[in-house]
Amino acid sequence: MRIPRPSPSRRSATAPALDSAAAVAAVALAFLSALAPTALAAQDYYADIRPVLVENCVGCHTAEGVAWSMDDAEATYERHRMIARMMDDRRMPPWLAEPGHQDYVGDLSLDDETLAMVRRWAESDFPRGTPRPDPAIASRMGHHGFESDLSLDVLPAEGYLPNQESSDDYRCFLVDWSETEPGYVTGFRADPGNRNVAHHVVVYAVQPDMWSRFREFDEAEPGAGYQCFGGALPDRMGQRSVAAAYEERYPGGLRAASNANSWLAHWAPGMDGHVFPEGTGIRMEPGAGLVVQMHYYSSTAPGESDVGTRLDFMVEPTVERPAFHLAQTRNDWLVSERSGTMVIPAGSQKSFQVADNLGRMLNYFAALTKVPAERIEALELHSANLHMHSFGHSGEITLHRDTGEVETLLSVPRWDLAWQRDFTFAEPKVLARDALDDTVLAVRCTFDNPTDATVFGGYGSAEEMCFNFAYIAVRAAPVSSEAGEGR
Repeated sequence: MRIPRPSPSRRSATAPALDSAAAVAAVALAFLSALAPTALAAQDYYADIRPVLVENCVGCHTAEGVAWSMDDAEATYERHRMIARMMDDRRMPPWLAEPGHQDYVGDLSLDDETLAMVRRWAESDFPRGTPRPDPAIASRMGHHGFESDLSLDVLPAEGYLPNQESSDDYRCFLVDWSETEPGYVTGFRADPGNRNVAHHVVVYAVQPDMWSRFREFDEAEPGAGYQCFGGALPDRMGQRSVAAAYEERYPGGLRAASNANSWLAHWAPGMDGHVFPEGTGIRMEPGAGLVVQMHYYSSTAPGESDVGTRLDFMVEPTVERPAFHLAQTRNDWLVSERSGTMVIPAGSQKSFQVADNLGRMLNYFAALTKVPAERIEALELHSANLHMHSFGHSGEITLHRDTGEVETLLSVPRWDLAWQRDFTFAEPKVLARDALDDTVLAVRCTFDNPTDATVFGGYGSAEEMCFNFAYIAVRAAPVSSEAGEGR
């Protein structure tokens, strides 16, 4: 059967209408594609994921940094499943603070849009895309603006081999403060020589008139440095015979040595060069000294020494508001096998809290800052830092104001020993002098012990700690011309 063709007049009436509809559809599709390119195109590693890693992860994941290096883009892609899982689970980049409580400086957490992109990449079976050079993006992992004014070596040239007969080695090394004029530390960075064995660094500042006594501590113990699980003083001072002999030589000497040192700065995995809040700093005097407490995990890298550990400082001659680090804990928790104050039974979860009234500590703050207590008009609370060990589960640091308001400064719902840092508030908490007597700073730690043995509070990695490290500055009344400087 022969099918008749349309007549010329019928073709001319219908064809233009069909062509116009197709053109309109094509324009609409192009417009929608321009509006939502990510919705219509699959994400790929080189175009979409690699820039996120460069901006947020490569700063720490380097050959000299932590864990494994991301410097090689292709080698990094081979770990694509793990990378996507860790990012989607908010474990990387490491940011332990629960959102919704405070705005923090240098927040590393990924936004919801970026996480959705990572999920689309995973759902598309991790397309690689076309290799390209890494974007020139400054990493957020470090603290921008840190420029060292003073660099001090900690260890002897040959380094230090941690005690191979113990899984934990707390060793204190003495370093002279080399500045010849009074000044203020306004930034700090620790650079451990071997991060395979270095667990944390605490730096204590020792007043000039007691520095020679600490040198005697060092000389009395064989080898580099001295054992110091309990802080800046040698552990052997806890032995009655040793303490008695020292007190006979220097009556009241142990109390004087304890009072002459204070917490200057600290480092733990996840921390980098830290610039203190503008206008603040911690006072240091010429002739002072530093006790650098290194906590080593010798069992993680048997036979490996620490070589080349260095401390870097930013230093200014004056600051507007002197500051200090408050190390908040209970000392009896650190000897809990004897005191029974921090005991976590086998197979249990347990919480502990310490709360300090800031008004009752005003004279202590005055001694640290060299600002007379009567001149302190207000405190500025700038940061919080939760510290626990391997049985840590979660924790929170709270500020209880004189008005009855309770403010969560930091909540860590999922503790991770490997990633610790100071969480600096975008705006400080200003606490007026007349409110301090009814103002309380509290830290609460929750531990989970899945083992069949009791866990006690203590200094070792198999024991537990509960600390808050807070950076606090003081606002002082002006000095009258008759009174003089006063500090």
